[in-house]
Formats: sequence, structure tokens, C-alpha cells
Amino acid sequence: MADMKNKEKFFAGWYFKLQSGDTVLALIPGLSMDGTGNVYPFIQVIWNEQACWVDFKEEDLLIDWNQKRIILDDNIFSRRGVRLNIKTDDISLKGIIRFGPITPIRYPIMGPFQIMPFMECKHEIISMSHRLSGKVKLNGAVVDFVGGLGYIEGDKGKSFPESYLWLQCNSFSENASVMVSIAKIPWLGFRFEGCIGVIMYQGKEYRFATYLGARVVSKRETAVIIKQGAYILKVFLSNQNRKGEKRFSHQLLAPSQGEMSRFVKEEHLLRGRFLLYKGENMIFDLSSSSVSFEYDL
Repeated sequence: MADMKNKEKFFAGWYFKLQSGDTVLALIPGLSMDGTGNVYPFIQVIWNEQACWVDFKEEDLLIDWNQKRIILDDNIFSRRGVRLNIKTDDISLKGIIRFGPITPIRYPIMGPFQIMPFMECKHEIISMSHRLSGKVKLNGAVVDFVGGLGYIEGDKGKSFPESYLWLQCNSFSENASVMVSIAKIPWLGFRFEGCIGVIMYQGKEYRFATYLGARVVSKRETAVIIKQGAYILKVFLSNQNRKGEKRFSHQLLAPSQGEMSRFVKEEHLLRGRFLLYKGENMIFDLSSSSVSFEYDL
């Protein structure tokens, strides 16, 4: 952690989504710095309709930034899998989940913005989709992730965008995975609406991004439409989850000026429809009941 002591206010977090059937376990190991050199490591845990926050000591934290390996006490997060051993008044979580080969994207999702020093948040996609194996014991119940699917991404900087949405899904009847994010981005004293998105379909990568000319046509809690040249991506979300119940959102802590002091909403197992066109030709029309959605609009 010595290389971070010169930073003023800073946060870093990695998002590991594990899904098997009706169970989603999202794990967010991370840290925040308050500007005085103090480091506050944590893990946020989200599963089905519950969520909790677990604090750690600075000496519990070890990060290999290049290998994307995070150690928090007895918990290990990496591109090869996770080992969990958490026990608090709110949660008991123990087990090992191994990952199959990860699916990285062709080049960083931020494109040229990756090297811009003024960005308040830099995003990376580590794996669009990978197979899972292993089990965990969660509050006394055994959860089997054999045959499930995973997703990994990361963020670092000072703050999440003041207004944004993010959606992700890699559970379809065909070989496909999708991530889309739309946010207000600061630029030379102003803010503009930027977007990034990646679609992996039948082995081909489709990318939408402001730096490639993408334009947001619609942005709501139930619909996202993005146009880029001849391509149009449409995403429609139902007001019900996969069980036909009313949508339910978790409150998650998010960074503001390096401190985890802001609340955002996250939902899982939503019903959604994804359509991708090139001109008048439809590339796919896919539906899923496993969409994840995070937002602060």
C-alpha cells in the first residue's frame, strides 16, 4: 500500500458477480482513502434480497494491481476464483468458487479516456463471462455454483459519476454477454453524457462508446437505447423480476471524494430484452431473466 500514500482522496473497488439459477452473489472488495493517508478496506456482499458491509483493518489488505488479486484477511479475490471466510453479526460466508477461463475484451473499455488524469472514475472490464465451480455456505445454507456464470469489473478514482446507470447480463439462451453504462462525465468545467458498452455475441465483440461516436437516445429505468453509426442497441427492462414479483433494489455504498458515503441502488434477476441492429438488419433479439442493474438517476 505504500505506493498509494501520496494520493489525496481515492477509492478502488472490484465487482465479482457470481450467479447460479435464482441465486446471485455479488462481492465488492475495495478500499477508500480519506486524504490523510488512512486506508479503509471493506467488502460489500449482496445476495438475493440482502446486503451487508464488512470493514477490515489496513494491515488485512494486500493488492497485486497487475494481477487483479485482492487479499482481505482470509478472503482472496482473483481472476482464478475467490476464497471466502467472513463471519459477522450480519453474515456468515465461507467457501471456494473457482473460475473457468475468463473473457477479457480487446482493449480497455475507457479507450483514450483511460489515460486522462482528470477523470473522477476509471472503469475496467476484467471478464465478461466465465464458468463457475464450487460451493459456499451462506448463513448456514449451502449454495452450489457448479455450472454458474461469473463477471468481473473494477473501478478506481475519487467518485462515481453524479448520475449514472449500469446494466449487465451474461445469461442468455445463446452465447452472449452484455455490459452497458451511461453517466454524466466532467470535462473542463462542464459535464457531458457519456456511454460505454460491450456486447460479446457468438464470439464477436461489439463496442459502443462516446469516443467511437455513440449517442444515447433514451435512458430510463426501463429502457436504454444507444446509436453508433449504423448500429443501434436497445435494452428494455420489465417492472418485474424473474419470479414475476415487483422489482426490489439494494442500497449500496458508493464513493464520493474518496469516501464511501453515498448510496446507490442495485437490482438483480430482472427480466430484460436486448436487441442489436445494424441498419435494418437485426443481429439478435435476446431475452433474459438474469439482468443486473445499478443506478443513481
